[in-house]
Amino acid sequence: MAGDTPRRTTVADVAKLAGVSAMTVSNVLNAPHRVAPQTVRTVRAAIDKLGYIPNHAARALSSGRSQVIGLPLYFDDETDGDPDGEPENLRLGGFLHGLLGGFVTAAAVSGYGVHVTTPTDGATEIALYDKLIAARQVDAIVVLETMPHDERIEFLSRRRFPFVAFGRTAAEHRQCWVDVDNEASMAAIAAHLRSTGRERAVYLGTDSPLPWVHQRYDGFVREFPATVARSFGSLEAVATYVEDAEPPDVFVADNDAFAVVAMRTLQRRGITVGRDVAVTGFNDFPFASMLDTPLTTARIPLHSIAKCLFERALHEIAAAPDEPGRLVTAPLIVRASA
Repeated sequence: MAGDTPRRTTVADVAKLAGVSAMTVSNVLNAPHRVAPQTVRTVRAAIDKLGYIPNHAARALSSGRSQVIGLPLYFDDETDGDPDGEPENLRLGGFLHGLLGGFVTAAAVSGYGVHVTTPTDGATEIALYDKLIAARQVDAIVVLETMPHDERIEFLSRRRFPFVAFGRTAAEHRQCWVDVDNEASMAAIAAHLRSTGRERAVYLGTDSPLPWVHQRYDGFVREFPATVARSFGSLEAVATYVEDAEPPDVFVADNDAFAVVAMRTLQRRGITVGRDVAVTGFNDFPFASMLDTPLTTARIPLHSIAKCLFERALHEIAAAPDEPGRLVTAPLIVRASA
């Protein structure tokens, strides 16, 4: 009859189009790790074609779950002494935007929401976890930038609450993590530089205890032994060093910001980057390809990492047996700087 409300697309409709059972569609939505990758792609294609939207409220009611994953972000107040400056990790907008965008997209396909929040009034990140768990607001929590003996992982493990980590967990905990294969990715940069005839490197490293700092350094020197290493706590310190240093064949930075500072300093000295001295970075932030001399760097595949994090979160929510963590390679992007 004219004016009737169109019938809502159902799981059965998706199953029929995809040629699978309704249970398989449910598994693709709720536990894709249980389904063959090709089947996941087929079902998701059917979902997209039919415009199927999972009934979030009904699924939450029947399962006793919130159908929401928590992603707490803890921003410090360090502003490098500038009262009008932004906290240092707020400047990682491109990185966080890529990771969050990928995670929200992966969650939406499976009918999940993402609760992004941050501690306030001096509260700790663990206090925020406790609040989220007590209120039953989320089914799992994403932990970012994990450390070898991370108190956040210790807390969630004691509470037996599902979590997934961006960064490796200690051996005594569930290996529910996804991480960049920093060693292999930086080794690929070293191999590229050797293939272009570069023989002497100065490594511009970050002065930090974060695991990725050491992983990247170890990967580079394994493939490029003729390396002088320096650590820096600020961009200004990098500029000062490069201004006074005898230029090597290549400056290798463990992040794009250090690389850009090195490039600009060399250019002020009248040294042609890419011809006289090569420069490489790591991360492939958006500005890397837009420089006068585009930067050779390793691209962290944030959307792929986010998808892996979400799928592993579903694995943990389902209380599935523990599996090894997953390393994701950052592919080398060769540009004019090296």
